[in-house]
Formats: sequence, C-alpha cells, structure tokens
Amino acid sequence: MKVLNNLLLFVFLIFAIGNVVNSTSQSWINQDVQRSIDITTHLSKESISIKAKSLIDKNDIYQISFDSKYHVSIQALDSQNNELKVYLSPNSINIKEGFKTYNIELKNKVKKDEIVQLKVKVTSMIEQMKPYPSEIKQGQTQLVLYLNNHYFTSPYKTETQKTTVKLASSKVESYSEEQPTSLKGSTITYGPYSAIEAFSVSPMRIHYENGSPFFVLTNLLKEYEVSHWGNLAVETHYELENKGAHLVGAFSRLDYQRNPGANPNQIAEVNEAVPLSATDFYYRDSIGNISTSSYQYLANRINFKIQPRFPLMGGWKNTFYTGYNLPIEKFLSVDTVTGQYHLNVTFGVGIDNVYVENHTLKVVLPEGATDIKVHAPFTFTQSEETRKTYLDTVGRPVVVINIKDTASENYRYIQVTYNLSSLSIFHEPLLVIGAVFTLCIFIILYSRFDLSISKSKQI
Repeated sequence: MKVLNNLLLFVFLIFAIGNVVNSTSQSWINQDVQRSIDITTHLSKESISIKAKSLIDKNDIYQISFDSKYHVSIQALDSQNNELKVYLSPNSINIKEGFKTYNIELKNKVKKDEIVQLKVKVTSMIEQMKPYPSEIKQGQTQLVLYLNNHYFTSPYKTETQKTTVKLASSKVESYSEEQPTSLKGSTITYGPYSAIEAFSVSPMRIHYENGSPFFVLTNLLKEYEVSHWGNLAVETHYELENKGAHLVGAFSRLDYQRNPGANPNQIAEVNEAVPLSATDFYYRDSIGNISTSSYQYLANRINFKIQPRFPLMGGWKNTFYTGYNLPIEKFLSVDTVTGQYHLNVTFGVGIDNVYVENHTLKVVLPEGATDIKVHAPFTFTQSEETRKTYLDTVGRPVVVINIKDTASENYRYIQVTYNLSSLSIFHEPLLVIGAVFTLCIFIILYSRFDLSISKSKQI
C-alpha cells in the first residue's frame, strides 16, 4: 500500500510539472527575435530585441530563460524605454530542468493576439567566458573560449530569429557552426533560423583572441553616510581580482616597463566616474595612503583615476578603498507636506565593463531616523544594523542592501525615504553644550570645596 501511495504521488508531481511547462509555453509566441552579442571585453553583453504575440487574455508576465550554470545580470525595457521589473520565477525549478526562468513584469495587461516589443539586456561572464588556455607567460596573447546557445533560449516557440556576435579581434581559432553561419572579419552571424521550439539548445562555442583583462570585483562595499549638517560622505571598498589567464613564471618589471602593451590583459589603472560636485578625494590600502591617484574634470562628471601600487596580471588580487564628499543638498530633499526625507543615490560604481560578484550598499542615516524604506528598480535583499559614532547615544540606523552578480548596467539610482524630527539636528550640539556646562559646574564646585583635613597655621 505504501509503495502504491508513493507511486501515485510521483505520477501526480510529474503531471503537475507538465502542466506548469505547458501553461508557460502556451502563453506567448515569439514572432521575431534579434540577438546582438558583444564579447569584445571579458563580459558577454547581449542586447535582445523581442517581438512577441500574446496567446491568452490579460497577460502581464513574459518569461525568459538562461542556462542555470550561468550567472546573469538582466535589464528589461518596453517599447517606450520604460524599465520593467525582472525577478526569478517562483516556479523556475519546475519549468525546465537545467534552466533558470525569469519573469518580466509588463506595465499593462495584454489582450489576446496583441503584440509586445521588448528589449532585454543581459550581462554575464562566470562560466560562460573563460581564458583558454588558463595559463600564459608574460608577453603571450590571451585566448578566450566563449560558450552560449545558437538559439534564443526561451520557454516559448520562436518563429524567426537571428544572432550576431561581435568579437574582440578577427583572430579566430575555431567556432561552431549551425547553418546558415558566416564569419566576416570580427563578426559571426548565426541564422536566420525558423520555427524553433521552446528550450531548443544548439551549443555555441567560439575560441578567439581577447586581450581584455578579466576585471572582477569579488566584493564591493559602497557606503553613504548622511549628515543633515550639509555633507554626504561616500566610501567604497574594493576587492579586485584579474580572473584572466593566470601568469606563469616570474614577472619582469623591466620587461613590463619597456613594453606595457605586450600584456593587454593586465590591469594598470581603474577609472571611476564620480559626480562633478565631489571633493576631498582619498585613496588608501592596508599599507596607507596611495599618492598615484588623480582626478580630471569632464563635461558631466569627474574621472577619478585609481592606479594600484603594481599592475594586476592574470590571477592577481588587490584590495583598497576610496572616498570623497558630496554636498547633501543635491541628493537629499524633503516633502513639504509630509516632512519625509528622500535620499537619491546611485547603486554601483561608475566603472565600465566591471562585474561584481557580491555587491553591498550601506546607507548610514542620522540618529533618530524612522520609517525607513528603500525603492529600487531591481530586486534585492535588505537588512538593518546600528552603528555608534561620535556623540551618538542609541546609534545610527544603517540600511544594508545586497545583490549578487551585478555589472556596470546596475549603475542606477535608488531612493531611501525616512522620517526625522526637525529637533533631532540639535541632538549633538546639545550634547556638547551639556557636556561643557557639566564640566564648568564641576570645576566651580570643586574650586569651592576645601577637602584638606586641617587648616595650616598662619605665623
């Protein structure tokens, strides 16, 4: 009897999973998909234009799938360039084994047979692009192996599609073919293909020359400290690693200085875009201050050049932190009706072609802040902690936001709202005044008390 019950349960689960897959594939049909893949750097940047027709009424969720081995950063836009909410589907594990399926939430419900146009930007690197061979000597050229799917991975049937791959150079060791396929210079074109079923897979493999350094921040911590006295302090901690082909053999500083261009896959400097109003820059590591940083004023930003103490060859790591100050009035506003404060700051760092594995943002608010809320155009995990600094009594609330696997495309604004009493700004001055007043009273009383045992005799 127990065996029979287990068998019935197994059949029921198979039937339920089949229904999930079936209902997903029958909600949309992709009429046309155009994929443009840029692998000129260490990141795979896909720009996907999708023209899809709804097969059901009141349809407001479009789904997109990726190989579960790949870590991806996704951004979706509608035909009006409005950013759409993207999140991992709650039924992702049941839709198709070996794939992660994400939901794209449309602004409005779509009627049956209505056509929707979407643009999806996908950035990935881990497991999809890797140096091959994995080790090279100083001065050797770095070769990269790129893996993908010739077809657009989708839970829906696709009528027509085409993929264009832009390479870093025209030096191609080998590439897979799924006819029709053509190679012209540094561009490979796959397709057009017709009548592709849902979750169709045809492995794409491209082995080519790519001298770009594999710029990866294994951990990034960016911190904003808010002061209602006029300052917004920004400090960023970097754990940087070059995950390109590892350097084997000794490193020759002489050869490097003679011909720095012989090793294009090394990281010699980091350029970060910061707001024009930034002042009081500093750049330090565990040893102390580093004087090789500089900044340059441009039309709409400041280019903050960070030069490490040594170039980062393949497999090398470095840790450091930078900071600067911003005027608070450009980032903090107050609602005149409700009295609520609105802090608008950027999530991420303004570094091109950067991939962050573990991304953390901390916002240190003034002591006494309540009703704290975070508004962002992406999903994230949030926690809170308390930090005590100078002249604090109960400590300052700290909002902690964490996201895994982000890219430079995540350099977007978020908003933190909170309430704060207008009298709380006088909290610290009153503490100082009270401390000084107490000290003065103590000195006055101490000078008036005679603590001697007996008075000295006068002659």
